[in-house]
Amino acid sequence: MALLAEELVDEWLNRKGYFTTRGIKTGVHEIDILAVRPLESGLECRQLEVQASMRPVSYITRVPAAIAPAATGAAVAQR
Repeated sequence: MALLAEELVDEWLNRKGYFTTRGIKTGVHEIDILAVRPLESGLECRQLEVQASMRPVSYITRVPAAIAPAATGAAVAQR
């Protein structure tokens, strides 16, 4: 699943104008994706760690208030 997620992110970055490379080893660590995009003011560089799951244990952030009522409304309707 991780390889598929990396390919998806890699393709999105390429379409946004980034040159990407995947799987860079740094000692015992690995960079999933390193992306560089040339700009008029210099280079824009990004280092990304990609993770995907069919059943996420938790989310990184809370659900935004703008969509929270819609998300909780479905759960309440099922009870």
